[in-house]
Amino acid sequence: MRFAIAVLAAAALDLVVLLRIDQWLGAGALLAIGYLLLSSAGAGFFAARRSTLAGALAVIVGALLSGLVQYWPRAGYANDLGVLAGFEVQLVIALVPYEIGGAIAGRFGGALRARTVPPAPRPGATSPAPGKPPSS
Repeated sequence: MRFAIAVLAAAALDLVVLLRIDQWLGAGALLAIGYLLLSSAGAGFFAARRSTLAGALAVIVGALLSGLVQYWPRAGYANDLGVLAGFEVQLVIALVPYEIGGAIAGRFGGALRARTVPPAPRPGATSPAPGKPPSS
């Protein structure tokens, strides 16, 4: 559940830059790419497990949401779902380099979580008394 929420939240945040992809010029493009990578790192951090997949999926799901938002005004036209599917596939393929970068950033986010957040105790596991080493 935490994995899905992390991916969906990062994908929703990616809409900020993916809906303005026509304005990715010069320094703005670098800032947009940095924003995508930062949200992917956040997805990897909050997903805890499978952080690499969470980072990549954040960009992919963001691209799919972006395509749906851009297509929505044309949904009433005589277009069929094949046009939408073709548009979505084209958008996801065009963003492959950013998806790879998102996977790497997600891995770094997961590594940051592993270093900063102590692991949660497993349900049903008993902890040893203070001062006693755990028995095997």
